[in-house]
Amino acid sequence: MHWLLNAHFSEQDLLQRQPELLQFWQQGKHQQFAAQDGVMLACSQFIQPAARADLLICPGRIEAAEKYMESCFDLYQAGFNLHLLDHRGQGRSMRLCADSQLGYVSHFTDYVQDLRLFIDSKVRSVAQGPLLALGHSMGSAILCRYLQSTAAHGISAVVFCSPMFGLVTKPLPEPLALTLARLIRWWQQTPDYFPGQKPYRIIPFHENHLCQSQGRYQWFRELYEQDPPLKLGGVSSHWLVQALLACRQIQQAPPLDIPALLLQAGADDVVDNRAQLRFASAQPALQLHRIDHARHELFLETDAIRLQLYQQLQLFWQQLGI
Repeated sequence: MHWLLNAHFSEQDLLQRQPELLQFWQQGKHQQFAAQDGVMLACSQFIQPAARADLLICPGRIEAAEKYMESCFDLYQAGFNLHLLDHRGQGRSMRLCADSQLGYVSHFTDYVQDLRLFIDSKVRSVAQGPLLALGHSMGSAILCRYLQSTAAHGISAVVFCSPMFGLVTKPLPEPLALTLARLIRWWQQTPDYFPGQKPYRIIPFHENHLCQSQGRYQWFRELYEQDPPLKLGGVSSHWLVQALLACRQIQQAPPLDIPALLLQAGADDVVDNRAQLRFASAQPALQLHRIDHARHELFLETDAIRLQLYQQLQLFWQQLGI
């Protein structure tokens, strides 16, 4: 069968067709399972009778699986089984602090161990074909560390979208930013927001740095307003320390041993695009494609940018014979 990845919704009609999306979403299998330390993790899976391949989607920071509802609809129609994990401390997974909106993780490796458990206990048992993986932002960092630290990972190919392989720390250089975050963490004594970070708040569309599609931005914000438990705010000083250390590990590890595609958002000011280029230069099996003028949230961007995104995904998977 010849599968094509097409967009079934436009940014103009997304809000009006939300009932159609919700009906699709309700057909998935949504459940919780316990991590190794007892933290309850939420996951979503969409399985069809004869799949093209299985696709693991690793969301970014603050994201719940529902944020990928539109793209999951498109990917499912293109023949993929889908597997999504809400990372600990966000989405429908257990929050880790008294302030449920504080971005926190004890160790970045906790994210990696959760992903490993999800794959081993929930994904492999239902997978029908090649297991592919796609990460966005922080999800790319988690996915990359999983691949770098797992010998028999069983993943055939990986896509990194706007990957968090380095954080924007200007005006401070990264080593000084890490030292400052450690000092502030020590001074705070208990988990608290890094200075300038705040609980969840709605940023007006014209001030946002995530995407240029007003329709998709409104859809994403309304999703969180209608379901307040999904909301997550800014990062803690401890999370920042853990993230900066993880980015260092990503850059220092040996090259990946599977085909990889890195999709860079040309107008991204959320993560460090220079760090993506450093990573790509050390990866013989990686293809780098820059989508000019795109902001950080490629899956929430304008129809024209998402068309480029889908074309690159389709081309990459076709090159692999999938």
